[in-house]
Amino acid sequence: MPDKRYWIRVRLYVDGDEVILDFRESDDQAEGPCNMTFGVTSSATYNAIVHLTDPDIPTNSGCYRPIRILARPGSVMNVQPPGPEVGGNSEIHGRVVDVIFGALSRAIPERVAAASGGTACNFLFGGTHPESQDYFTNYHLEGCGWGATARADGNNTLCVINGNCRNTPVEVFETRYPWRVHGLELVQDSGGAGEFRGGLASERIMEVTADTITISEFADRTESEPWGLFDGQPGLPGATLIRRAGDDEFRTVRELFGTASNTKYS
Repeated sequence: MPDKRYWIRVRLYVDGDEVILDFRESDDQAEGPCNMTFGVTSSATYNAIVHLTDPDIPTNSGCYRPIRILARPGSVMNVQPPGPEVGGNSEIHGRVVDVIFGALSRAIPERVAAASGGTACNFLFGGTHPESQDYFTNYHLEGCGWGATARADGNNTLCVINGNCRNTPVEVFETRYPWRVHGLELVQDSGGAGEFRGGLASERIMEVTADTITISEFADRTESEPWGLFDGQPGLPGATLIRRAGDDEFRTVRELFGTASNTKYS
């Protein structure tokens, strides 16, 4: 599949007691799995709008009735068969929240946040454990920094804004899988600078301790930076880098294996 960027575009209107979000100018659906079903687009939209309203309002069906969503069939916001879509659940959902926050930043600057790291760093691996000879597989997630608001710094290294997953403790991770974790720490200055800075990213350095391990990944925001608001600076993009035995440098997946993308491969 091509290494290509896809645009999410929204026009947002307030009409009386109704909020209309029009995504119909977004790009056509992608060949790869970065599409969203209409259900995921709706979920991301509700997520963003509810974040910006009174937190004391009970979350129930009445919250969603004033929100109307327009998404063109066959676009990245409303994928049609046989287009793939699983990546929209974990990755693109959070990007839609960012887009809506940005669209409302001039109308309600005191409520919105700048862009987040925008990725769950979906890192999947499997194989045969060299000690037990048992098969293993794992779907690993990393956190990202959240954008700053007009009143506070962004949160450091959390699951993306739509997620409900927690960090796996290093001790548990190493016990179950053939990896040795050499470091896990916050990355200084990775959040955009400003009156309030963006949340910090994390860096995890791991060594494979098995002879063979099979890996696939779906991570985003490795080329485009998380943007700032109100003259705040952008954050740093993410990266997945590999250093083979005997090599002095960490290299991208594209450099080593010729993949179309550095963080979307199997």
